[in-house]
Amino acid sequence: MTGNRVLTLTVGPMSHGGHCVARHEGRVVFVRHAVPGERVRAVLTEAAESAKFWRADTVDVLEPSDHRRRHPWKQADALRAYDQNQVPVGGADFGHISDSHQRRLKSQVFRDTLARIGGIELSDLELPDAAADGEPSVQALSGATGSGLHWRTRVSFAVREGSLAMKPHRSHELIPLRSMPLAVEAVSASHIFSWDFSGADTVDVVAPGGEAPLTLVVHAFEESAEAVSGRLAEQAQQDPGVGSVILAVTSPQPQRRANRGPKGARRRRFDQLGPAAVEHRVLTGERTVEEPLPVAAAGSAGPGAAVRLPAEGFWQVHRSAPQALVETVDRMARLPRGGSAADLYAGAGLFSAWAADTVGPTGQVLSVEAAEATSGAAQRLFASQPHVEVVTAPVERLAHRLQPADVVLLDPPRAGADKRVLSGISASSPGQIIYVSCDPASFARDAKRLLELGWRLKDVALLDMYPNTHHMESVALFEA
Repeated sequence: MTGNRVLTLTVGPMSHGGHCVARHEGRVVFVRHAVPGERVRAVLTEAAESAKFWRADTVDVLEPSDHRRRHPWKQADALRAYDQNQVPVGGADFGHISDSHQRRLKSQVFRDTLARIGGIELSDLELPDAAADGEPSVQALSGATGSGLHWRTRVSFAVREGSLAMKPHRSHELIPLRSMPLAVEAVSASHIFSWDFSGADTVDVVAPGGEAPLTLVVHAFEESAEAVSGRLAEQAQQDPGVGSVILAVTSPQPQRRANRGPKGARRRRFDQLGPAAVEHRVLTGERTVEEPLPVAAAGSAGPGAAVRLPAEGFWQVHRSAPQALVETVDRMARLPRGGSAADLYAGAGLFSAWAADTVGPTGQVLSVEAAEATSGAAQRLFASQPHVEVVTAPVERLAHRLQPADVVLLDPPRAGADKRVLSGISASSPGQIIYVSCDPASFARDAKRLLELGWRLKDVALLDMYPNTHHMESVALFEA
């Protein structure tokens, strides 16, 4: 970063995305790696003269906040990185802030984002456990060690020159890693950071239930698959911390298309590459992983009940997230025995399992998920429970056909729910809507839409499922 312009700034409040807001000669500057109220020196990373705002990274702290601490992950520490003329890896942008103040800032960001995008002032609502200024408290989850480390059960890495790597914020550069302290202890106890992944594109590391042995899903293209597979199998045999290695081989599929040409002309055909096909080859161990269900969702199956899903299938990344989410939903919901529930964007069936046990065999549960592999896991999980219907289809396709239910629960991807989904849910007149979100901005947009449809926001809970990052999880209750 040598040669980039450095500004001295007094940083203001935290905004959505992990940036503090500062101003320089009237222009907004979004500053990373700072704490609100600090006076810092920040190097400009994006600063076109025509831009409405600039971006900058903190490189020196002139007046530190009482809430600043030394970053627990050296390679993600901006001050140490820039001192060595390097850039920090992404993935831990709040690591320089004390744990309790991280949660306070997340609460403020959620409140401000809901007001700015959704037009919803939390201070005007009578929410349980909310402060007078409308800030809901952010609940810390168990399972993370001191300084918010060792909670991730799933981590995705890039590969650079055979080593596991990650990118800096808003960059395509790859930085080889020596460790990943946010990951559970089973990851650091293995030897994967010394493995040779040459020829691979990316590597997904899974610690089922937060424990060893690990499962690795290694992505490679067809032309390098043979060379990669032999080396991976050999390294797995020498690493007791790794139990399964799956090679995900990508090969573009040719497809024939007609060249339309001028009207009346003979139609010629030509080959063109179509969507890539991915073949999963088990090099060692098993194709699937087993994730324990929370006690509140295991129900009659009892402690030890689990769902088995493909290693690349979606599951919550924080080791304690499934339990915390189910407990939060259980507290908010009024789902009677013999009642009905719809679980949309259901994944492998975390909330469906809770609903199935809550309503019992005389009730009804609809579980909808578009991803075939993950929905297949739910099919197997509920194979012996006829009161649970698992549908593999996009939620958008079924939303307008939803039947009345006591509770509709939705946990959409980061982009939020489609308007058609929200309209379909509202038209089905459920007793309650419980919306689980990992993005305050998309939630604020969708909450505004639900309020316009006549619903009222009755409760919000914030969970610190991503310590040392700006991300958070929210669970919101809407009633008519």
